[in-house]
Amino acid sequence: MGALSGYWLVLVVSILTATIFFFLLVYLGDISFGFLVWMFAAIFLGREFFFIEAPVGFPDVYMDRIVFVLLFAILFFEIFTGRERFLPLTRPDYFMGLMILVLLISMSRTGFLSVIPGEFQPFHLFLNGFIFPFSFYFFGKTILYTEQRVKILVWSFFVLFLYLVITAFLEHYKVNSLIFPRYITNPLIGIHYGRARGPFYNAPVNGWMLVSLFLSTLFLRSQVQGMITKGVLSLVLLFSVVAIFYTQTRSNYLAFLLAPLLVLLFSRKLLFRTRFLLFPLIILLVFVFLNWENITSKERELGGVMQVAEAESRIALFRVTEVIFTQAPLFGVGFARFNRAVSFYAPQVFPGISTNLPSQHNLFFGLLSEVGLLGLIPFLVILYYPIRYSIALYRKLGEEGWINKDLIVIFWGIFLTFLVIASFVQTNHYLASNAFVFLLSGMVVGLYQRRVLGIPDANGID
Repeated sequence: MGALSGYWLVLVVSILTATIFFFLLVYLGDISFGFLVWMFAAIFLGREFFFIEAPVGFPDVYMDRIVFVLLFAILFFEIFTGRERFLPLTRPDYFMGLMILVLLISMSRTGFLSVIPGEFQPFHLFLNGFIFPFSFYFFGKTILYTEQRVKILVWSFFVLFLYLVITAFLEHYKVNSLIFPRYITNPLIGIHYGRARGPFYNAPVNGWMLVSLFLSTLFLRSQVQGMITKGVLSLVLLFSVVAIFYTQTRSNYLAFLLAPLLVLLFSRKLLFRTRFLLFPLIILLVFVFLNWENITSKERELGGVMQVAEAESRIALFRVTEVIFTQAPLFGVGFARFNRAVSFYAPQVFPGISTNLPSQHNLFFGLLSEVGLLGLIPFLVILYYPIRYSIALYRKLGEEGWINKDLIVIFWGIFLTFLVIASFVQTNHYLASNAFVFLLSGMVVGLYQRRVLGIPDANGID
């Protein structure tokens, strides 16, 4: 649609979206559906579908931002009327506030906007990378505390998982006529064309979501009873292994190796029985044996994992961060200004390397480069506390129901997947997948407050 849409269309779409939301709220009686609507908009209804270019100095209008405003207006109304409860602030909540303050100060020093073509817009990344994910942390903390809501969420994640698996196969075999949205097939949009990149048009992010949703589907499989349902879920899980391979991304392979091992360590109930794993394992070993030459090659299209150029660029980026840290350890070079630093420092620290490297490709080194220790430390604390609280929650929960020990084990696996991907990708650049992790982190913190600390929910249920 593009910028020709006009503000009247925004008004019409806003009214339509509000109508849908109030239908979900009044007739289905559960605001938790709101996140699913937002996630659909964030994944499928992005810039390629609809946007309005706002005047200079204001954020552009996207469908997910319209849904976001409406969703949180309803959430505040729910809290105001007593249908939901605003839980007391915890330590990660305070550090989120500190993180936002650090980012605002950084942008006030180096600019909220960029006029250079191709550069990241700092305020846009501020919204997508921090404001929206932190907001969904509070949404998960406030809303996701009942068995029914967790059940709805997990089933909805399976629908997305099924879509991503099917789309990965369609992309790999170039069945473009069946791929939705159509922009996935456009080589001029996004990166990693030719690999399974999904609606994120980014193969590592697509793999990140595939691995995370593989884990949530394992949990779903442990909760359902019917043999047919279990069989369908098992089949999708097995096909998803191939889908992850089609992303042709080593960080995805590593995450898929480590996360299930963590699950196995804490919950054998979530994995398949040994006799069901034996046949697929034999097939996998035979496949690896027959394709060992391809796997150990530098040809990514053949499944090779020995590419050197990417490793060299990561080393160069690390050295740039090292130089920046020695010169500006507290404040960095400015939020979303790493690409400028690369063009200046990269030729000095790694002669011959390309300077066309817009991001650090590591979330933690990226924050250290851009906002220094004053930004990195609060962010690490934000990540630390949900894990700490989840351990206490795991000890408190039982084995039955949809909110049980295995739910926490799956959270650990998803969180580990995030940490692995964040070591190779600037994850705060990707809205939906980033919000997904913070939503679950908020859910865990809210459950900790209710189940461990004994704070009652809005209905007085401890």
